[in-house]
Amino acid sequence: MGRSVANRSSLPDYVLEAALAAWGQAGEQHTISISGKSMVPAIHDGDRVLVAHGCAGVRRGDVLVFRLDGLLIAHRVLCIKDGADGKKFVTKGDNAGQVDPHLSPREIVGQVLAIERDGQHISLQTFPWRALGWSIAVGTLAWTRLYRLSRALKQRLLGPQPNRVTAGLRRCALTFFSRILKLAHSVACWWTGVRDTSCGEHGRAAKG
Repeated sequence: MGRSVANRSSLPDYVLEAALAAWGQAGEQHTISISGKSMVPAIHDGDRVLVAHGCAGVRRGDVLVFRLDGLLIAHRVLCIKDGADGKKFVTKGDNAGQVDPHLSPREIVGQVLAIERDGQHISLQTFPWRALGWSIAVGTLAWTRLYRLSRALKQRLLGPQPNRVTAGLRRCALTFFSRILKLAHSVACWWTGVRDTSCGEHGRAAKG
């Protein structure tokens, strides 16, 4: 992904280290301001996210906050891999172009539990938002694998050089995936009563 569009919170290194150390010892939940567009439409520029320290119980589709080059970045978990040196978390911004470097538990700050936007508290622990997160993760993995296969096939048939046909097909596929993502997000907004301009309409009253 382009670092310029990452959903991130930037702090001086010494402040970040001290804050995370105190946070880890306390084991509490904290709210962090987010900037950037890599998680649109789920997380907007200017949103605040409620984060629980650690990564215990994290599942596919959850949103993690992790450290990268002195920044705090919030991206979605595509899958969790078990290796000889422990678990590795594969993450990607919903609106980012590339998968992030694999994360170890020590690089993870915590899990996003809720989003605060325009006076609303959007819990990501409810069934609609968990289902949406899981669907996005599975769909992103399927898209990534399909793209890699099509790219390998194109190189075998047409050579390694890019051409207008393959570039056009990639743009069309990305546009289609983006529209499906917005549609799914709109359904989740409608189901949970979230008022969000990205949903296309105001959500109905939240279910009790």
